[in-house]
Amino acid sequence: MPKLTTRKALAKPLGEVVFSDGTVVTAQCYKEDVPYKLYNQGIFQGAIVRIDSSYDVSFSAFGLVSKICNTSLDNIHKPSALGLSFSELEQLQPQVYELLKKELQICLFAYKGEETINHKPSKPIMIHDIVYEVTEEEFLNLTSDEGLSNLVNVTKKHQLKPDLLVDLISLAYKLRDKNYDYLVMAGKKLSLSFCDEVELLVQALRQLSPT
Repeated sequence: MPKLTTRKALAKPLGEVVFSDGTVVTAQCYKEDVPYKLYNQGIFQGAIVRIDSSYDVSFSAFGLVSKICNTSLDNIHKPSALGLSFSELEQLQPQVYELLKKELQICLFAYKGEETINHKPSKPIMIHDIVYEVTEEEFLNLTSDEGLSNLVNVTKKHQLKPDLLVDLISLAYKLRDKNYDYLVMAGKKLSLSFCDEVELLVQALRQLSPT
């Protein structure tokens, strides 16, 4: 099972929405998060993030990070292999990172107004809405029995692989003081939804094994 650490949510935002179609958004991360800091902050494929509405302060949407892309900032300055380590690049070619961008593809699955609703957002997500890491309280709520069912269903709906949820479930298990019943419940939900992808399902379940 992956060894994850618990931590409080960052006060500063991770990035901004640059594309939205109602069910999936793309967020571009800020420069200080390029290239390797995101994983150390707990943002990985399968992580949950919160998007705060810019026109309704009482409304937030929640999404599952389905893909993390590191790409060139434009079509002219394309990255090339330089044969340098990360520390050497920082020292000798620091301008390289100014030409890169990191984007998160986020599948929306829940929203919060007066209460948290496990359904796609009822209001549109706007360009430049701000993306944050969820708080521990939000994470526990969104990975509860009903919330996890919704996450598994969204993963299946967007044709994502079951192992995308492994780190998320592992962290939820750890935050619940390693409650084995939670792990069993999560495994059953994965098994029901991904019974037609046996090899991938077995691989995911093996990664979730506490032993």
